[in-house]
Amino acid sequence: MLPRLPARVRAIRFSALDFKVGLRILARYPGLTAVGTLAIAVAIALGALYFEALSKWQNPSLPLPDAERVVTLGAWDASRSSPESRILHDFAAWRSELTSLDLVGAAVSFQRNLTTEDGRVEPVYGADVTANAFTLMGTPPLLGRTLVARDEEAAEPAVVVLSHAVWSARFDSDPAVIGRSVKLGSLTATVVGVMPRGFGFPVRHRIWAPLRTDGAIVPPRTGPSIAVFGRLAHGRTIADARSELETIAARNAAESPSTHEHLRPMVTRYAKPVGGSEMLIIRNMMYAVNVVFLLLLAIVCTNVATLVFARTATRGWEITVRSALGASRARIISQLFVEALVLASLATIVGLAIAKLALRLGVGQLAASDALPFWIDDSLSFSTMLYACVLTLIGAAIVGVLPALRVTRINVQDAMRNEGAARAGLRFGGFWTAVIVVQVAITVAFLPIAAGGAFQSNRFNQRAEGIGAEQFLIANVGIDRENYVLDSAAFDARSRRAVDALQQRLREEPGIQGVAFADRLPVEDQFKYTIEVDSATVPLTSGIRRSTLVKVAGDYFKAFGTSVVAGRDFVESDYASDRVMIVNQSFARYVLGNRNPIGQRVRIVSGEIDAYAGDRWYEIVGMVEDFGWQLPEPQEQSAMYMPSLPVVGRAGQLAVRVRDPDAFATRVRALAAEADPTIQLSEVKPLALAGGGEAKLNWILTAVAWLVGFIVLLLSATGIHSLMSFTVARRTREIGIRAALGAGAGRIVAGIFSRAFLQVGLGVVVGSALAALGGLGSARQVLILLGADALMLVVGVTACAVPLRRALRIDPTEALRAEG
Repeated sequence: MLPRLPARVRAIRFSALDFKVGLRILARYPGLTAVGTLAIAVAIALGALYFEALSKWQNPSLPLPDAERVVTLGAWDASRSSPESRILHDFAAWRSELTSLDLVGAAVSFQRNLTTEDGRVEPVYGADVTANAFTLMGTPPLLGRTLVARDEEAAEPAVVVLSHAVWSARFDSDPAVIGRSVKLGSLTATVVGVMPRGFGFPVRHRIWAPLRTDGAIVPPRTGPSIAVFGRLAHGRTIADARSELETIAARNAAESPSTHEHLRPMVTRYAKPVGGSEMLIIRNMMYAVNVVFLLLLAIVCTNVATLVFARTATRGWEITVRSALGASRARIISQLFVEALVLASLATIVGLAIAKLALRLGVGQLAASDALPFWIDDSLSFSTMLYACVLTLIGAAIVGVLPALRVTRINVQDAMRNEGAARAGLRFGGFWTAVIVVQVAITVAFLPIAAGGAFQSNRFNQRAEGIGAEQFLIANVGIDRENYVLDSAAFDARSRRAVDALQQRLREEPGIQGVAFADRLPVEDQFKYTIEVDSATVPLTSGIRRSTLVKVAGDYFKAFGTSVVAGRDFVESDYASDRVMIVNQSFARYVLGNRNPIGQRVRIVSGEIDAYAGDRWYEIVGMVEDFGWQLPEPQEQSAMYMPSLPVVGRAGQLAVRVRDPDAFATRVRALAAEADPTIQLSEVKPLALAGGGEAKLNWILTAVAWLVGFIVLLLSATGIHSLMSFTVARRTREIGIRAALGAGAGRIVAGIFSRAFLQVGLGVVVGSALAALGGLGSARQVLILLGADALMLVVGVTACAVPLRRALRIDPTEALRAEG
């Protein structure tokens, strides 16, 4: 038998009439409905978007037949606490011995140049896969056929399968593409099939070739990084597969302890992220971020609650009558909760619509740029809907219950004897005073922070000035490790020859005014390194400073139109010594205190990477003019340049100075293919467009921040106005008594405004302190902070002025009669 619920709980009842009343209340107060709905909707939309993104990453839903049977197989190196992806040798054993899986396959990702018959050369992201990958997906081709088992044999002709995106972009959706020849890297292959839109297995790949590497003859823990996938046999579980893998792993550890002693097998659901304790900490932290959105919802709903309280307080006599007629306090609170629930539900519908629209736009844009796995879609999951419902209940509890608890504290007998007391008995206590202070503080602190984001999103435009960005074509340079070259020294030597050949061809090309390589371009955000200046040569108070570090090659300074103003430029021998650097004028000014930098020594203490950190000292041999980093803070522009040969992975960005960058984009790809077919030029675009993705992301984040800031401002202004107006209006009887006793209007006004200024002023002080602690990076942010302070004070004054003026116009006798 179920336990009997407490009487207070049993008193909480809901009826259809409560919801009808809630809808009527929404219609009766359209202003409150609009403001409250918009505010709660944005908070719920942001929370739902984050929860959905986290769910898609942590618990992906695969559009595959029998998706719950599809798994990922791998190995974990316990000695390094990291996955081991060089498992081609192990894959050969797994493929032949595992019985708990009816399918085991592998894929090796690559990025290679795709050269079509028209001579067009562009890199494409693809995979060498076993033919059973297409069996696993169960997706029939749009045209032609998929890979089959015989394609994996070395003696068979080379073939490729195209994605829908490549087929439409590179072949104009030509149905006669089957049988045509393409060049993938240095390999000529025949197109045998085209997959339908959305197919991107294993992740977001766009072209597929057969995997022809025999793992049985590859030494353990060598070869390329591979992804191994499988499908559980009917009736078998992940535990069964893991048990089989552990048996094989134990045998391998006994036979090859030097390579397998610390390897542990892994089996997980496909696409589910794996990792050790560090990844677990990251996942827990990401889930903990939900607290931020709960706090945002709580803040927003508390603001809305102040508006609801002011509205509910006017219904004091109605609540008193209902109490006198037998309605319990719990019953009245439940009705007010339902009214708030109707408002919160409307906000949730709007919020989910906003989240769905934002998700559709975001997924659409990222999918167009091949940045999303094939299993990511723009749908809102059931768990996200459920999460939004939980947020709705939390919001309704704050909006409805908090005001209800206050307005239902009136003594019914006293209120029935004096209707005026029922109407005037409600007062704002310390809690609502604290609410006003918090509202003001949040608004004052948040606006400068949002403004700082807006200024940060405009940093790229400032950086692009003064370097002739419209005359540069840039590209990321890569080299395909074709045929899975195992000798890294041989690969580095081949990369060096390939890049040298490309550089020579570019210099010989008519119209080229400069060629430069660098690990970062002058318009990109630069990572600051902590450096130490040799105190023996430069007697500084503190030898520790911070500066940008850029590794350069080619005619870097000449290409960007800057000149050496002291010392010399790099010479060929500098690339071998790796002990010299050139600095800019800002370095000499802000790091060396306007001292002559030539001959000074600098040691790198730490930075983005520690490859250059240690006891090695670098001698400054030259100083160049400032260029590129036109940042708001002058000290941010200090930079150091080191000579670094243009080997892929160390100087991976190419900048070519040419009159028409757009027209030269096709030609530079052709020159790269002529120099070496394994050279890949990606992100080929004019320098003037560099940083566009970063700027767009900053713009989106800033827009969200401004939207939230606007809502906080709107709610704070409206809430403060309602609270103070209500407070002053409720003091009409007090004002009448004070006027009857001879108090002057000035003294009454001072008494009313002093409390308002105390509350708003305290909020302004707290908010300003929070903003200062958060960092005010520019004078503009300080001005916005002062503007927010002034705005809150004006809102407080206005909120008191209107009802106070009305109260002062009432004759004291009438005021006493009306409230008494």
